[in-house]
Amino acid sequence: MTKRIAVYGSFVAQKPVIQRYWKRRVDGIKQRYWIKTKRFKKVVVSSGRYEFEGQGRDLYGAIWLAHQIMPNGYVTVSAEKFLADPEKYGTRGFWIDKEVESR
Repeated sequence: MTKRIAVYGSFVAQKPVIQRYWKRRVDGIKQRYWIKTKRFKKVVVSSGRYEFEGQGRDLYGAIWLAHQIMPNGYVTVSAEKFLADPEKYGTRGFWIDKEVESR
């Protein structure tokens, strides 16, 4: 039997800084490109939500990992897929205000 659980609230996340650079193309023309840098800035996000679905053991691991990985908007994913690759569904950060809801 599969179960569902949701984690939502406001949080602080670390987003990469994007910067414009001038590069010279192969044909000799200079052009501007947006490139992600290695620096990060802290951003306060007012709402984000994870909705997990799966077995009890996988849900426990997904909730534990969701305390460290903040969602990219509204994310609905199975707990097993989230545990396999959590960085695909969110970024590092911490919760300011959090609610956990079980269905």
